[in-house]
Amino acid sequence: MANIFRKVYSVVGALLMAEYVLQLYFIAAGIFTIANADDNQKSVYSAFKNADSFMGLHAFNGWLVGILIIAFFAISFAARLPGRTIGLNGLLLVLYIAQFVLAHTGIAALSALHGINALVLIGLTGYLTGRNWAFGRRVAPTTAYKSEPVPTPR
Repeated sequence: MANIFRKVYSVVGALLMAEYVLQLYFIAAGIFTIANADDNQKSVYSAFKNADSFMGLHAFNGWLVGILIIAFFAISFAARLPGRTIGLNGLLLVLYIAQFVLAHTGIAALSALHGINALVLIGLTGYLTGRNWAFGRRVAPTTAYKSEPVPTPR
């Protein structure tokens, strides 16, 4: 039964990685909408208004990421993953909570850590997903040198 949960864990990890790509897209689209505005009041106002939709998608998708991280953590128990992996999944949840807090501090220099924390979330999720991938066969590591042939007894 744990085998099916390991596969579910892999799928949720892949979905999380896709959600992160969407997060980066939405925030970049919002920023570039503003950055590409002409230098006049009407254009800047219009750019901020248009960027709001991308920022809203970024916020909504952030909630979906949170739900998937909670599911990822819960499934790590059902999949009977090693304690270290479960602990790293717990760390992922703590980092997500920090991500939410950083987005709402109101202090620009502190909120800027939101982007750095996002990179840590992406890296840790990628590590956990890759390390515990349940699809395909695993290839045994090979040695870097060629061994000598073993002589056959006569």
